[in-house]
This record gives sequence, C-alpha cells and structure tokens, in this order.
Amino acid sequence: MSFLSNSITRIARTAQTNTNPSLQTQIRNASGRSQRGLYNGRDIRAGNNVPFSLKKTKRTFKPNVFKKRLYSEILSQMIPFHVTTSALRSIDKAGGLDSYLLENAMRKGYTKAGNNEGWLARERILQKIQDCERKGESVLGE
Repeated sequence: MSFLSNSITRIARTAQTNTNPSLQTQIRNASGRSQRGLYNGRDIRAGNNVPFSLKKTKRTFKPNVFKKRLYSEILSQMIPFHVTTSALRSIDKAGGLDSYLLENAMRKGYTKAGNNEGWLARERILQKIQDCERKGESVLGE
C-alpha cells in the first residue's frame, strides 16, 4: 500500500466515526440552495446599493456558483457538482475532492447529512473504501 492510499484509509476511518450530525453546530440557517452543492459555507447575503445620492436600496449578494465536474481519485470518475469558487480553492488546498469531502467539509459543517450532492458523493466514496478494505485491495487501484 502506498502512502496516499494509507492516508486516504486513515481519513475515511475518521470520517466514518464523525458522521453524527448532532455534533455539528451552525450559527445561522442555510438556504436550500446552499445545501444542494459544495458551497463551502457561502450563502445568499443581504445588503444595500449605495449610489452617489446615498439613497440606500436593498439588494442580495449571491455566491459565485458554477456547475463543474470534479474528479474523484477513489471512484475514478468525474462527478458533477454545483460548486462555488471558494469551494474550488478549498478542494485544492485539501489535496483533492476525496480528502475535502471526507475530512474538511464534515469537520467544518459545510456538508450536511441528507440528499445533496456533497453528502451523496461522500457516501459513495466511503462505500468504495469499505468494499476495497473487505476485498483486501488498494483503494486507488494501484
């Protein structure tokens, strides 16, 4: 087993033990839109347009969302997501989609349990890791 597959197995084991949604705290309610994809804690915000006359009018600030296909090394396939630019930077920083979904997104509470893109992809990754461990194969197919 290589170093990468050992670290992925370690991350998956910690992710399996931390799946209790009651341990995650959230300061404010998230919109339904931000719970569907990988939004990295970003959501719709409210503010004011302030012109030269200083007559303020309400407006909304929407997150910068794209429909992207991201590669999962464990599943060996591209997975479509609604993802913000902030989440793309966090995925790069975490070392890939798999480690972001298994470790970082759950710890920070960005991916909630339920029927959304991030949670479903995470469950598929965990299932693949369990199947490979049961068969005694390498997770990355090396």
